[in-house]
Amino acid sequence: MLLSHLIVFFILLLLALVYLRLAIHFGIVDKPNHRSSHTRITVRGGGILFPFALIFWWFSHDFHHTWLILGMLWISVISLLDDIYSLSRKLRFGIQFMAISMAYYDLGVFGKLDWIALPILYFISLGIINAINFMDGINGITGLYGLVFFGTILAINKYMPIFEESMIYYIILAILVFLIFNFRKRALMFAGDIGSISLAFLMIYFLIEWYLASQTWTIILMLSVYGVDVCITMFERWRSGEKLSEPHRRHLYQMLANQGGIIHVGVAISFAAFQAGINLYFFVIPQSLPSPLITSVALILLGFLYVLIKHYFAKSLKPHF
Repeated sequence: MLLSHLIVFFILLLLALVYLRLAIHFGIVDKPNHRSSHTRITVRGGGILFPFALIFWWFSHDFHHTWLILGMLWISVISLLDDIYSLSRKLRFGIQFMAISMAYYDLGVFGKLDWIALPILYFISLGIINAINFMDGINGITGLYGLVFFGTILAINKYMPIFEESMIYYIILAILVFLIFNFRKRALMFAGDIGSISLAFLMIYFLIEWYLASQTWTIILMLSVYGVDVCITMFERWRSGEKLSEPHRRHLYQMLANQGGIIHVGVAISFAAFQAGINLYFFVIPQSLPSPLITSVALILLGFLYVLIKHYFAKSLKPHF
């Protein structure tokens, strides 16, 4: 197994090097503006490794979960095109809805849940996809956060064997290769929409699979650190009358990197380490799931902590929104 994983790792590494050259040649790059958290032109779309890793897994494991693969292809292709051409929001949401439906069908969601729960599930899934899509501006944060998530899923699978373990390994290998190019002071490539959205798509798939097996919503703690940042920041922007669909620099991780002057990789490590600590404490070490009461209290405390930290930085640093 180790040998096969090494082969996959080096194939993905070669793919990344080829894509880096092609992206530079065809101008698939991210040019910084006043809303960006970076200052240099950087290759966009390095997250193309994630759908390729899933396709490699599909070929090597007897074409299992074909509907998941089809959904991944649809959402990845439209995201890559959006990286290059900037497509309409309606088209992107339509394809994302269709891809999520394919993932649901693969998991048997339509036969296992009441129809009244489906709109809520779609709303949460689309929200997670588009929230994680904003994460790519800080070097290392997408890859490290993804690594923590799927590393935790791998650990959980030891005491709750409900996931395709081989698939998790392929995803982790793709993230590790991506981090070689992204987890550095000056990133060589960003994940782009294709990377952040496809990674979010996979997170949703595993969370729903977990929910169907456990029947508890408390697994949402797996995305709590970034989730609290997104929810409170959206509320702040809504209260200020800002358009929620427009880019901004008001997330805590953006403030730490931009106004706070903390290096990107330092911010990324902090967010990932905090989430890893939560995952270990609530899921891995006890080998069980937290109760709804404990989860609610944890989210409230995390929200208070977030507001205090952000309030401190808002007062002590000159804002650049």
